[in-house]
Amino acid sequence: MNCQKRHIQITQEMKEKVDKGNASANLGRVLYSVGNYGNAIDWLNIHLKLAKEKGDKAEEGDAYGNLGIVFHRLGDFNKAIHYHKLHLNIAKELANKAGEGTAYCNLGSAFNNLGDLKEAMDFHNLHLKIAKEVGDKVGEGNAYGNLGIVFAGIGDFKTAIEYQSLRLKIAKEVGDKAGEGCAYGSLGNAFRGMGHFQIAVDYQTQSLRIAQDIGDKAAEGSTYCNLANACLGLGDVQRAIAYQNQSLEIAKEIGDKAGEGRAYGNLGNAMENLGHIQKAVVYYNLQLKVSKEVGMKIMKGTAHGNLGNAFYRLGDLKKSIEHHNLHLEIAKEVGDKVGEGKAYGNLGNIFHHLGEFQTAADHYKACLKISKEVGDNAMEGSAYAN
Repeated sequence: MNCQKRHIQITQEMKEKVDKGNASANLGRVLYSVGNYGNAIDWLNIHLKLAKEKGDKAEEGDAYGNLGIVFHRLGDFNKAIHYHKLHLNIAKELANKAGEGTAYCNLGSAFNNLGDLKEAMDFHNLHLKIAKEVGDKVGEGNAYGNLGIVFAGIGDFKTAIEYQSLRLKIAKEVGDKAGEGCAYGSLGNAFRGMGHFQIAVDYQTQSLRIAQDIGDKAAEGSTYCNLANACLGLGDVQRAIAYQNQSLEIAKEIGDKAGEGRAYGNLGNAMENLGHIQKAVVYYNLQLKVSKEVGMKIMKGTAHGNLGNAFYRLGDLKKSIEHHNLHLEIAKEVGDKVGEGKAYGNLGNIFHHLGEFQTAADHYKACLKISKEVGDNAMEGSAYAN
């Protein structure tokens, strides 16, 4: 009888752990989806602890994957990579091909954001291979889309468009409206990169329509941001500002701090285009404030870079150098090679302006070296020009 009671007690304890684990995982996902990253990490760590206690490797892997996603959204891509590799190891151990593919996808995106485009491409190709093996058409489409983003990152917009077109085709075949919207948005970004701004606006408009139809507020906000950038290319600054303000409004409404920070940065860029540099500085400082609040290091670096450029235009070269050095320091800390290259390039411009030509040349060489490492054709061309 005692054995039976103990069995019942153990069963009940395990059930409670499963229930608590599921609840903490769900709560963690909800919290990071609305930008509450600190609390999301707390709950996901509870999920991880419970998964380990009950010896559930699949749940442990999921917990690592979710933690990786949170750190990715925070801009801490090295930590994201750490967790996604732990997820990958468990997926391989369990022969979970779907989990393995997801981990490859997440690793590719993290390396892409760090500017390590070769690693990003390798991981996205591994994801594509697995998606085809297991017949995961949505995963296959996502892999094509992510590869397209990498090719856009190295300035190969023609190949980017080919991959995004494949993603669009698959999304339509399987009825993946969210994927279709993402494909239109990425096609718009690629055409903007090629200088075809009106085509970019047309694609972003299609992306916006889908985001509104399916009620995806986050996608709607990011599409307004993309529309604003395309309108800037057309020279329609006022329309760009209107779109950025809509993006900012949605980001605040849904608690998307990353989107809020991006909108402030883009509004600053628009003000610079209008020659309102002091107003731009106000927006860049708001971007910096948001990045510090949520611990988004890459955005923090970008904000310093934006402030450096604005102070350069205001003639305050001392402040400009300070901000670009802060951008450089952060980029090195988090492994953001693209940001590091841009910071070296901007510092080179300032030292050239000051007549310190050898120091300028040293910075341009550092920029050129990084541009070759990451395959950034635009940055490489700029470094050669200087």
